[in-house]
Amino acid sequence: MTVQQKRTFFRHLVQCGFKEIEVAFPAASETEFSFVRSLIEDGEVPDDVWMQVLTPARAELIHRTFESIAGARQVIFMLFHAAAPCFREVVFGGKSKAEIIDLATSHTRIVRALADEYSAKYGTKFRFLYGVEAFSQTEPEFVVELCTKVKEAWGRAGTRFEERIMFNLPSTVEISPPTHYADQIEYFCTHMGNRDEMIVSLHTHNDRGTAVAASELGLMAGADRIEGCLFGNGERCGNVDLITLALNLYTQGVPCGLDFSDMPRTIDVYTQCTGMPVPARHPYAGELVFTAFSGSHQDGIKKGFEAQAARHAQAEREGKRKMWMVPYLPLDPEDVGRVYEAVIRVNAQSGKGGTAFIIRRHLHVDLPRAVQQEFYGVVQRRTDREARELSADEIVRTFKAYYHLDDRASRGTLTLDSFAVKETSSERVPMATFQGQMSDDGKTFSLRGEGSTPLAAFLDAVQSRTGLEYSVIEMHQRASLNPTSGEIVSFILLADPNSRGVTSNGDVHHNAPCWGVGIDADRTRSLIRAALSAINRLHRASTDTLHETLNGSTREEVLRILADQYALSVPIPYAMQDALAEICAAGDVAGISPDQAAAWFVARFYHRAPRNGDALKAALLGFSIARVPSSSGPGEAAKRMRVQATVLLHGREQPVEGTGSDAVNSLLTGLSGLVGFVALRGMEVRPVTEPARGRQNVAFVQVESEKHQVGWGVGLDEDLTTAMLQAALIAAVNCCEH
Repeated sequence: MTVQQKRTFFRHLVQCGFKEIEVAFPAASETEFSFVRSLIEDGEVPDDVWMQVLTPARAELIHRTFESIAGARQVIFMLFHAAAPCFREVVFGGKSKAEIIDLATSHTRIVRALADEYSAKYGTKFRFLYGVEAFSQTEPEFVVELCTKVKEAWGRAGTRFEERIMFNLPSTVEISPPTHYADQIEYFCTHMGNRDEMIVSLHTHNDRGTAVAASELGLMAGADRIEGCLFGNGERCGNVDLITLALNLYTQGVPCGLDFSDMPRTIDVYTQCTGMPVPARHPYAGELVFTAFSGSHQDGIKKGFEAQAARHAQAEREGKRKMWMVPYLPLDPEDVGRVYEAVIRVNAQSGKGGTAFIIRRHLHVDLPRAVQQEFYGVVQRRTDREARELSADEIVRTFKAYYHLDDRASRGTLTLDSFAVKETSSERVPMATFQGQMSDDGKTFSLRGEGSTPLAAFLDAVQSRTGLEYSVIEMHQRASLNPTSGEIVSFILLADPNSRGVTSNGDVHHNAPCWGVGIDADRTRSLIRAALSAINRLHRASTDTLHETLNGSTREEVLRILADQYALSVPIPYAMQDALAEICAAGDVAGISPDQAAAWFVARFYHRAPRNGDALKAALLGFSIARVPSSSGPGEAAKRMRVQATVLLHGREQPVEGTGSDAVNSLLTGLSGLVGFVALRGMEVRPVTEPARGRQNVAFVQVESEKHQVGWGVGLDEDLTTAMLQAALIAAVNCCEH
């Protein structure tokens, strides 16, 4: 790595919480030496971090290493050499054990003298780390004898933490089972005198693939400290992976003080600085770690999340800890900045063509073989026509345009502005209902359809409103290859059964069936977007639009009425668009006017003060807010509120009292005893100025019940808190009336 790459990596290690960082072998090269100097001179090392440097037992290298750390605040100085029989015979030319002890003690005294000199000159604090290279290949009794002599030569060991001498005991080459290594660590810990004056440090390598196991067993055997690398980088098969080791401890309830909550960032820093990839199956970090391909695994995880949501809601009500317990997921992916991706592959085949590789790399989309073949034909025709190669960016733009993916540069003629799907099931027949808003060349209209699946309901809605009929020949779904996106990519092959047909394998598949591609975080929405992509490809061959078959836009007219007559002139939140679309679609089906549809919306979501003769389902009649002491400890009082309110629920006045972190959560806590458990899911507040009443605040609140039902409410008042509480009350009632 360059000095700048090393600095970037060092800063990230500090951010992760490491307090002892081996920064360099300063005597090895000018780059290493310069890097150490830059850290010191530029003030890069925080006050609570010890920088560690290392050197073999050679006097000139020890002096050079001390030169590199001049002016540092606190340093762990590591002296190391081998003592194993093989090294004594081969590397050191047949040195005896006594000569090895003399080598160690004489150079320890050099380190001691220089440490005293630099402490006096620069005020540097030193801790001494002596490493027995190839410890696991060295006679255990000789290691004890050697380290005892080194400790005596150091002469400064004490029981205070910073006084303790450190002994690094590496499996420099992993040549035996991890249990053997643990036995050797235990022997050392139990045979060294004055154990409270030393820190036993582990340094495991992964030649047998058991570095993590060896480290964990070594800790159980009595060790205090572990050296390792991120993602197991290091000589040959690497050192122990500190990420895997730390998160193994974390999942067992053992805190280690390290923060890997942003794993994608850690991966980025590692790959950019080292040029090495993180394997897709690497524990806790690989892109496929939280991906389930097996149907039984997906089912277990789905049920686990559902059960956990109910369990966590109950724990919150009872003031108990929320425990993570989901099949196949040993920890919450969000704890490491990841999300769970359910991957479904139906007749999936992976291709290796150049265009497929570019789409995979740039769009994180794994194309089914049939789509690969189809799109390759598109690229091939263009390259033949233009007599040149296409760049990766051109291929990506061509893919988006060809499949009408949802961005402004490549949208098709037909677009879905908003839609919602509801699924119901009985003992006999499952049923889905689709409601949404579609535009054709800027003209908006409502859709509503029913079918046995959400996709069937969407196609029924299209046919009912436009007369266009399509049949599904084949479809695939799979997760985006970007592990942080959480998106599902769908592929659907549609045909028009009314076109002149052709026979294939005895079945009529009709003329020119087309593939469609859809991408969305929700599996059902992704599937519907793919169907729309295919419909656009089938539809774009015709220059005619659908204007003659459509009745106009209910949604735009309803929005105008809400702004003009009900002071709702601010944009409705995107997440609430589905609720509006449902009202408009229901109005289209019932044949009512936009004025009546707007009145439906207001009656359902809008807070209004009660008038004589009104039959309001809910209204906020009055409230007061007070701060209350918190049981969390000193300084927390300002974070707790108590709301006492009088509300009208279905014609009856009722008192409500609740406490929480803010006014809205306090009211919802109190309402949970009247309407059922509800929790805040989202809130948006927007100012609006009315000619008659001046500046007002519009609050949109969404809440969620224990059964994951959601409800919306809208409040309007010149007082911000009043508007939010109005909206929260209506949302809670709507949620629990589902």
